[in-house]
Amino acid sequence: MAVAANNDQQQMLLSRSGATLIAGVLSLAAYWGWIFSTYSSTVINPFGSDGITAYLALLVIAAGSSALCMFVTALAPDRMESFFRGTGGTVLLAVLSPIGCIPAFLSRLGVDVTFAQALVPWIVSTFVSSLIFLKTGAFFVWLKRAKLSRCIALSFLLAAMFYVLSLLLSAIVGVLLVMVLPVVSCICTLVADRYMAGAQPVDKGTRAAVERRKESLGSRIAELRHFAPLTLIYTISFGIVSHVVLYLASVHDLIIVIAVSILVSSVFAAVCSFVFKANFEAERIRRLLLPLIAVALLPFPYLSPVMKVVFLSVAVFGFTCFDAIGWGDLADEVRDRGLKLFGYLSAASTINFAGIFVGWGIGYLLFSLLGEGGYETGFGIVSIVLVILLILNLVMDSIGETEGGGVAKTTEFRDTWKERCVSVAQSHKLTKQEERIFIMLARGRNYKHISDELYISVHTVKTHIYHIYKKLDIHSQQELIDMVEIEL
Repeated sequence: MAVAANNDQQQMLLSRSGATLIAGVLSLAAYWGWIFSTYSSTVINPFGSDGITAYLALLVIAAGSSALCMFVTALAPDRMESFFRGTGGTVLLAVLSPIGCIPAFLSRLGVDVTFAQALVPWIVSTFVSSLIFLKTGAFFVWLKRAKLSRCIALSFLLAAMFYVLSLLLSAIVGVLLVMVLPVVSCICTLVADRYMAGAQPVDKGTRAAVERRKESLGSRIAELRHFAPLTLIYTISFGIVSHVVLYLASVHDLIIVIAVSILVSSVFAAVCSFVFKANFEAERIRRLLLPLIAVALLPFPYLSPVMKVVFLSVAVFGFTCFDAIGWGDLADEVRDRGLKLFGYLSAASTINFAGIFVGWGIGYLLFSLLGEGGYETGFGIVSIVLVILLILNLVMDSIGETEGGGVAKTTEFRDTWKERCVSVAQSHKLTKQEERIFIMLARGRNYKHISDELYISVHTVKTHIYHIYKKLDIHSQQELIDMVEIEL
């Protein structure tokens, strides 16, 4: 009887896991398909082919609305999560998110739509869609990195297919498809949440839980000086490149080239993840993106219009991949410390969304101030500056990782030594993951070694080390080693 009960329980767990994966992948794919649709200016642009400038201005304001949403959510995360993770909040998101496409739908029916008339629906739609972004992150919390990489790759592939499909359909049907995508995402997140009821970290609002959240948010703020500059460079670059690729594709009737480039890139990512079992980590992707960005940006003024769109489309997809894979770091932290998802994810994403808003704004200003004739020269100068900043920031980051290592005064991993390490870790109430990292730090391991050993990113390692140092009231790896030696 007991064996049968255990088998039934295991079958229920597997069923729940499978249903959550399907719902989560569909949710993310539908959300990204909706985001990709912003590059379908022929589909959801309410001003027609002659109104591309007005459409780009609309996207700048929409990006600002998304950044504002992240900021507001970071200020009141508990209230936002309790409402928008529930049924009522999900229904509200499903109702409000498609209204940004209503002006385009009316335009396809022959109704003249002004910029002022399209503005409010787009602001509301992009604001609430950012909350859908937070909801889709919920199902990642319990996934290990290998499975997470495969789910992200599959979601990207499906999203690219939704995007291509919206371009191939008739104008009205294409708009309707785009309107349905955020609704599908909302429904799937609600389903995933229901199935994940027993899989998510339990946080009952206890004093200890509140303190953990405050501590983690405090660490995230303290880390701003480390990750904010590079994040801003990447996201501002993403915004500028997105603006340029959409403008060029719209003017030269090359929107389909964007779609094909994103589709090919998503197929490549899926093959790497499923066939070659690639376990993508944010740190490695960040370093792979540098030459990709350089190749895409630097020769820009000398390429044909078609090649410009191809190069920049791949760069846009690379930026988006980096942002998505970075969820692995967030998932590690949320899961290990039992944090509230909306609070942690919105705080981390505020800089991302703000950078995209600034990037779109810079791209629009370049065109407005320089005109079409000087546009390429201005973008070429900006791209050189961005690549130089990326190189400098990555070099400084690498130097920091090298200096993070140390040499332990003992090279043997004796049982008594390990017991002392465990004793110190437990007396200072370190989590299990922090305890593992504490022991490896005491052995003199550097960030990279710990990252490879535990299959987590360097960024996640740094976050854990910050918490370890804070709990132990120390400031360096050498002080940690000395503390263990004193115990011995």
